[in-house]
Amino acid sequence: MTTHAISQHVGACIGAIPSQPTAATVDALPAVKPGYRLVPVPVGREGNAQTAWVPCPSWCVTDHSERVTFIEDVNHSSQPASLAITTRHPARVPLEVSLSWWPALGEENEQPKLAVDLDTEVEVYGRTAALAMADQLVAFAAEVRRLAETLPDDAPRTTRGEAV
Repeated sequence: MTTHAISQHVGACIGAIPSQPTAATVDALPAVKPGYRLVPVPVGREGNAQTAWVPCPSWCVTDHSERVTFIEDVNHSSQPASLAITTRHPARVPLEVSLSWWPALGEENEQPKLAVDLDTEVEVYGRTAALAMADQLVAFAAEVRRLAETLPDDAPRTTRGEAV
């Protein structure tokens, strides 16, 4: 009788332990191509989420531990590069670029894209268009430099009437 009570208690305690991945379930995970890692993503409604293992590119900095409602909500983003031009106007318009990928959104999103965010308006570009834009930016920067070099030297700054 005592053995039975103990086994019931142990059985109740073991039943409360969440199931852990086994060698069989880990082996059943899909192979990952180079440059990717598998990350667990909680998917589903609150209180009813399941873990999906998603291939995640090495450049991705998205926190995939946050629950998403649908697998289509899983996205990957790189660390953005930003350009903010100093202006006295209060409505500053930053420019940010990053890699972005929403893999479950169909054929158009089979590959990562370059996301260009100009004041919350985001456009995405494939490799060819992104490289063309980079060439245009280099040409634009060269023109800015050419124009800046034609300017006279900056006047010395003064503090209380004295040159600094």
